[in-house]
Amino acid sequence: MKKQSQIFILILAVMLLSACGGDESKSVAKMDTSSPDGTMMALVQSLKNNDIKSLMQASMSKEEYTKAVSEFDKAKMSPSESDKAQFAQMMGMLTADGAEDQLMAMVTPQLEQARTQLPMLLMMGKGMASQAIQSNTDIPAEQKDTVTKVANAFMDFVSENDILSEEVTRKAISAAVATAKSLDMQSLDDLQNMSFDDAMNKAGLAMAGAKNIMGVYGISLDDLLGSINVSDVNTSGDNATMQMAYKFLGESFSQEVKMVKKDGKWVADK
Repeated sequence: MKKQSQIFILILAVMLLSACGGDESKSVAKMDTSSPDGTMMALVQSLKNNDIKSLMQASMSKEEYTKAVSEFDKAKMSPSESDKAQFAQMMGMLTADGAEDQLMAMVTPQLEQARTQLPMLLMMGKGMASQAIQSNTDIPAEQKDTVTKVANAFMDFVSENDILSEEVTRKAISAAVATAKSLDMQSLDDLQNMSFDDAMNKAGLAMAGAKNIMGVYGISLDDLLGSINVSDVNTSGDNATMQMAYKFLGESFSQEVKMVKKDGKWVADK
């Protein structure tokens, strides 16, 4: 049971290294970020381009970005032995000869049980998700209803689609294996020889892989990003608000976004 659970975890890990890919025809560097809405669209384009470095630059003040680079340089030199072991195990499983067949053989016995349990888990999940969102102090009060609706839309989508079929699972594993191989990393020690830019390029590959994995399940992050529209931009000194509308899994959502100017740059107000 432990091994089968690890497969789902490592697939999620590859996804979470990331979150998109797509239209690289529009350079973020050429976009006008002098306005709060311009900055927001630069963030969106960075995600569409799998460009983690541009995403960080557009979402952080110069001081915050410099600090992030410095912290990366420090952290890459001293990964814990536990992190190194977990990473090596995960990458070893994903890049081994015949990895797809081996992982599929480990997961298959659990699929039928998971399909049986999923409806009840989803039914319970809506209530639990709503409670967790409402009690989460990191989510602005004005955004909690929207976040809850997005979570419910996702769970409704899962309930209406056979995401645990063997066919879908094999495709997801295949996408995860391809992503892991594209990273060309077997150990966290490899990070020690990477520059910050090199690491960001690796993160971009992981982001593209995450898109492919989610696409297997019928979820297109590019569609979501392409649907984003900002309006009602109100600026007052170094503060701004705007409405951001988008579509996710066929449903329309809208929420207020707050921005603040730091070091002459507009960034999300955290």
